Amino acid sequence: MAQESVFPEEFGYHFSNGNFERIYRQTVQDFQLQMGVDAFREAAAEFGRDAGSFNLKHSNQLEPGIKRYQWVNAGDDRMITVAYNSEGEIIGIQFDVYERFTSDREVTINTYRLPFEGEWFVLWGGNDAFLNYHYPYEHQRYAYDFIRKVDGAAHGGDEEMLEAYHAFGASIVAPRGGEVVKVVDDIEDNMPHYPNMSVPEGNHIIISHGYNEYSLLAHLRKHSITVKEGDTVETGERIAQCGNSGASDTPHLHFHVMDGRDPYTSKSIRIQFSPSGEPRQGDRVWGRSGQ
Repeated sequence: MAQESVFPEEFGYHFSNGNFERIYRQTVQDFQLQMGVDAFREAAAEFGRDAGSFNLKHSNQLEPGIKRYQWVNAGDDRMITVAYNSEGEIIGIQFDVYERFTSDREVTINTYRLPFEGEWFVLWGGNDAFLNYHYPYEHQRYAYDFIRKVDGAAHGGDEEMLEAYHAFGASIVAPRGGEVVKVVDDIEDNMPHYPNMSVPEGNHIIISHGYNEYSLLAHLRKHSITVKEGDTVETGERIAQCGNSGASDTPHLHFHVMDGRDPYTSKSIRIQFSPSGEPRQGDRVWGRSGQ
């Protein structure tokens, strides 16, 4: 039986060689209930047609017991994301376009610090759709989602309780000095796993930093914002708490910089961080205390 296994490091070889049924046999029951073997074989063959060989580009572990792998073809235009559980079973396979954008070469004029204190974890972030689900969308291409973990877990206790999440209530600070141009502070925090899609940003702050650069800090805790529109803030000043408002299923901070004050008509800009380097998904990062 062992010789029939599709090990994570060998997935690209088996896919490139059309061993689709062998791959399918290693998927979990939930996957198979959603897609039969014939449908999977047809979808895989269509996606892999004229693609050439697939090579491993990234792998990471965002939660205990699950590891994700990114396979990209030789032409750099197709991507397969595969998730394995700790038993070696495949729990998910996604076929997608592998996109790159010329805006990757542009960075903010200003430098920014991480908008929190202490140790956090990069849940989504980087200039790649595998690392950052925001990446295909111009208005939030270089956005980050940050959470806090303790002993590898985002919560301690009942995961249905907001207070169990280590990020909930944590201090959020200004990533750079500037003028507060928008504040929303009255959106209820969602219960875990019940995002409010009608107000995607939830409670949020937008700060103007000059040079047509505006930072957005979103999903903040209701009534935790300590600044108002027109206020001037300093780098590192505490301005809110992390919450779970808006399009957020569990407590986290969404942060990006854009070239205008409207989150939907503005373009996201790749952030130049200082003194830390540019983080990406899976990194542990530390926000310094004070300014």
